[in-house]
Amino acid sequence: MSIPRKRRSTGKVTIADVAQLAGVGTMTVSRALRTPEQVSDKLREKIEAAVHELGYMPNLAASALASASSHTIAMVVPNLAEAGCSEMFAGLQQILQPAGYQIMLAESQHRVEQEEKLLETLLASNIAAAILLSVEHSTTVRQWLKNASIPVMEMGAIRSDPIDMNIGIDNVAAMYELTEMLIQRGYQNIGLLCANQEQWIFQQHLHGWYKAMLRHHMSPNRVINAALPPNFSTGASQLPEFLLAWPELDALVCVSDELACGALYECQRRRIKVPDDLAVVGFGDSDVSQVCQPPLTTMAVPHRKIGSEAGRALLERLNQGNWSDRKSIASSLCMRESC
Repeated sequence: MSIPRKRRSTGKVTIADVAQLAGVGTMTVSRALRTPEQVSDKLREKIEAAVHELGYMPNLAASALASASSHTIAMVVPNLAEAGCSEMFAGLQQILQPAGYQIMLAESQHRVEQEEKLLETLLASNIAAAILLSVEHSTTVRQWLKNASIPVMEMGAIRSDPIDMNIGIDNVAAMYELTEMLIQRGYQNIGLLCANQEQWIFQQHLHGWYKAMLRHHMSPNRVINAALPPNFSTGASQLPEFLLAWPELDALVCVSDELACGALYECQRRRIKVPDDLAVVGFGDSDVSQVCQPPLTTMAVPHRKIGSEAGRALLERLNQGNWSDRKSIASSLCMRESC
């Protein structure tokens, strides 16, 4: 007589199989998996037993079902190559992973409809929290997240109207300090180069720029906002545009180190002496800012610290249910040889 063997997952087990084994409907199984607190303990245990027998879910997810909680945190970013994104992610991982949380990372590619589609899917699952970068979000996304009853962290830059939790630098203050430094060093004809930025971030940088320039009764009109990636090529290609429009230019503020280094390369090609003929400064303090020639003066943004502080704040909210809405992380001026 053969002994019945426990069924094993072949990878093709469906939610209907779980429902049939548990003797319930598929909608009941779906509800138990997504929001286990909405079903009775007896029913949840019955469904969990079917899940285990069929191997329908990974052990981690089954554990989440049993404890009526999730240890998955969703993170949606516009672009994984975004300045500082990998460092912020590393800071988050440093704090959240030892606490048993896993980050599910998704990219919206700067498309509103893609962000909405991603978040609609993620919010339908049993995630513990959501993390976004401090950029503009649609009214739909903001409303979904406010109604989601989970912690929502916007990180990277301080906002005046955060959805929930917010940690980052003050972009207005940082750009003001960078521009003010050039003015104090005697530069009179200063330009600002932006490229393919989120409109909200562009407005923040522009606000800080205008604030410094107008405080000293200087023209704030030397601005180019190129619809191009903020990289070396754009920095190099836009410098001639500045020199053509404003031949008197004596200093250039770039909103990323990559733009600034591209401008430096173009200066070398044109035999423009930096900083004697033209000062160039960046934003971010990336690795390239330290090795370009001359080394780049820049505004340092502590991306890893922003990530780790965001991780700590999320843990505090998840474990204790309290944390203040916003926290500003200080940026710092790195003086080098380009101005």
